Amino acid sequence: MSIRRFDDFETAVEEFIESQESLSDVCPSTKLERRRRIEELNEEKMLRQELGDYELDFCEY
Repeated sequence: MSIRRFDDFETAVEEFIESQESLSDVCPSTKLERRRRIEELNEEKMLRQELGDYELDFCEY
C-alpha cells in the first residue's frame, strides 16, 4: 500500500469514527426530547380528562 493510499485510508477511518461519535451524541438527545414530548402529551391528556370530570361534576350541582 502506498503512503498516499494509507493516508487516505487513515483519514477515512478518522472521519468515520468522528461521524459515529457525533451520531451517538445526537441520538440520546433526540430520544430524550421525544420521550419528554410524549410525557408532556400524556400529562396534558390526563389533565384534560381531570378537567372534563370536574366540569361534569360541577354541572350536576
